[in-house]
Amino acid sequence: MNENTMTLINEDGSEELAEIIFTHEANGKNYVVFEFVESGDISAAIYEELSDEEGRLVDIETEEEWDMIQKLLDEQLGEDEEDFEDEDWA
Repeated sequence: MNENTMTLINEDGSEELAEIIFTHEANGKNYVVFEFVESGDISAAIYEELSDEEGRLVDIETEEEWDMIQKLLDEQLGEDEEDFEDEDWA
């Protein structure tokens, strides 16, 4: 596995491979935006480091944070003013 991918463990214990699109630090939080390899769905979460080798992803809960991530994603992907609808986020 390269450093731009991560394996996510779902609640049912199954694993899913995701490719990191970008990371961003703001307001004392580390955000990671990623694309699921199998489905192509894009999602984002807050990364909390537990040790040098382990961390966990925590759900983004505020609309303000989602708006920030959306703007950053638009810039990263080179999109103009086009927004994803809420249902486009995994």
